[in-house]
Amino acid sequence: MKKISTYLFLVLFSFSAPSFADDISDFQIEGISIGDSLLDYMSEKEIKEGIERTKDMYQFTTDEFSEVYKYDGLKTYFFLSFFVKRDDKNFTIYGINGTLPHEKDINSCYKKMSEISKEFSVTYKNAKKNEETFNNPGDPTGRSKMKQVNFIFKSGDKIKIVCTDFEENFRIKNNLIDGLDIIIQSKEVTDWLSKRIN
Repeated sequence: MKKISTYLFLVLFSFSAPSFADDISDFQIEGISIGDSLLDYMSEKEIKEGIERTKDMYQFTTDEFSEVYKYDGLKTYFFLSFFVKRDDKNFTIYGINGTLPHEKDINSCYKKMSEISKEFSVTYKNAKKNEETFNNPGDPTGRSKMKQVNFIFKSGDKIKIVCTDFEENFRIKNNLIDGLDIIIQSKEVTDWLSKRIN
């Protein structure tokens, strides 16, 4: 049996995907998948309150998509966030972001990113893989950095592994955490975000 770190085991245990998968339909974070109804995991009241809470938080939230956060009942992640359509009565999930704090050590985050990336490279052999480093668009000083590995499928769906290293004053002021994110993102959300952020 291949030996993996305890941390990596916990992360891989908290999401699952079939061997040699060609899409993200069966990929789960904390047992939740793209296409699920968020109503299976949160009440309608919690979802609507979450939509209201984040509607002015980001420049990219619109009536088309909103972001809802979940902090309770999680086994591995510090929190999850979901992209849903505001006017969808079923609140179908189009994107999931799972965040794990890396405890102020960005190098440990990069190490964990590399380990998870290797596992994904085996599972998603047919996905296009690339890496990029850039300034966090939310920090106007340009001192907050992001590094990510992308797995892009023929469908246009994505899985991303992201390390965020906020500039310390910006992080404290905005009550943010540095962390390792695992993101499942449908093509629809990817296209929408690219128009809003770029």
